[in-house]
Amino acid sequence: MMILQNQAVQFTEKKQAALVPCGWDQAPLAADEIIGRTLVSLISTGSELGAYMDYFGGTKYPVETGYAAILEVLDTGERVANLKPGDRVLALAPHQAYSRVKQDEVILVPAGMKPEHAVIGRFPAVSMTSMIHTRIRPTEPVMVTGLGVVGLMCAQVMQHCGYTVYAFDPNAVRRETARACGLRNVYASPDEVPDLKGRAGLAMECSGREEAAYALIANLRKGGELYLIGVPWYRSTEKFAHDLLLSIFYGFIQVNSGFEWSLPRHPREFQPNSNHGSMAKAMEWIRDGLIQVEGIYGVYSPAACREVYASMADGTMKHTCVIFDWRTV
Repeated sequence: MMILQNQAVQFTEKKQAALVPCGWDQAPLAADEIIGRTLVSLISTGSELGAYMDYFGGTKYPVETGYAAILEVLDTGERVANLKPGDRVLALAPHQAYSRVKQDEVILVPAGMKPEHAVIGRFPAVSMTSMIHTRIRPTEPVMVTGLGVVGLMCAQVMQHCGYTVYAFDPNAVRRETARACGLRNVYASPDEVPDLKGRAGLAMECSGREEAAYALIANLRKGGELYLIGVPWYRSTEKFAHDLLLSIFYGFIQVNSGFEWSLPRHPREFQPNSNHGSMAKAMEWIRDGLIQVEGIYGVYSPAACREVYASMADGTMKHTCVIFDWRTV
């Protein structure tokens, strides 16, 4: 298939985003490849903001960016048997108008599902890794801090799977959104639920803030588990680690990385759980209304990327997450 020009959202320098022309590999399709036209792509307010703001320093610009996309299949390699032109797939592809990817790097979107809903299936999978790893069962309460999109999806998944979920965020708008999505126990902080102290077996920290980890550990039962799901992009407190280490030591707390890629991309023998499996299941739950996404996202043209990322950086973004609609380009 001949594609003469491609376009992509890139970070051209620190705190600058633009829709720019980008290269396209004109080589014939490999036997296991597909070409897809992007319908929508999803912004990660955590991962992408890190590169946009150069939090860790040393970022070399321009930077290709992107988190997930829904592609409409245009062409397939000769050995691609499970996909055909017209199918829609979820791919971990960048923000660009067209992509070529391997067939085992995409997940078929359930029939009839809105692309805007399907692409959000990327987010629940982030915390589902931690839920798969934990030994804490739904007979015990779970605490979730940070109700950005990852925490909001985490709390909904845990509640759907039978856990009694206590969700916390100091932002009143985020709390209102969480309640609108059906979460039953939503508060500004664990201090508002004194009866929870010492009862929760599991804590899912999705904000990336040290203060949240301190608060969760203070409320876990002895031997409880803490998963650090939100990336700590920058230091947000002047506290020393001594108090934290004492709490972990005498509370027998198990602290775990919530890094989603500690699961393989695909199932293996004796390891049935995978990241692709989590994303496929998340799309099903969204399709069936078991995870609520309507009303949490804003849709913008990729041409508005400069303003979108600036609003993320300065805290004025009105929606929990943002989707680029490539059908407008």
